Amino acid sequence: MIRIVGVEHSQSTNEEFVLFQNQGTMREHLRGHALVQDSTIKHPDCRGNVHIFTDDEHIGTGAYVLLQSGFGEPRWSRSKDGTVIYITFANSAEPLWNPDLGTLHLLNVQHTYAATRTRPVGITIG
Repeated sequence: MIRIVGVEHSQSTNEEFVLFQNQGTMREHLRGHALVQDSTIKHPDCRGNVHIFTDDEHIGTGAYVLLQSGFGEPRWSRSKDGTVIYITFANSAEPLWNPDLGTLHLLNVQHTYAATRTRPVGITIG
């Protein structure tokens, strides 16, 4: 289970980030997770920020993900203490995670559906 473990607010997109950690017992696929600010959920006009992870990466148990607001190329790295960390970017020219806009929520993929040409066994239509 990937969880938010830290947020650094800044007026500089190079210094603003959200830190996540896989605190579960299994590898987690990052793709499809969504970081959503409370204001986006509360307001029908969706004023707030959302970041959908499109990175096709698996995050191992105990590994970290660092989402920086600015621009860059995603990469795997290690922290000074040797901890594995995946660094990715929101590619925004403006800071994203204003604390005045509310809490951040990480939504994970619970279920996916891909259309197929075959019908499920035992189901007749018509």
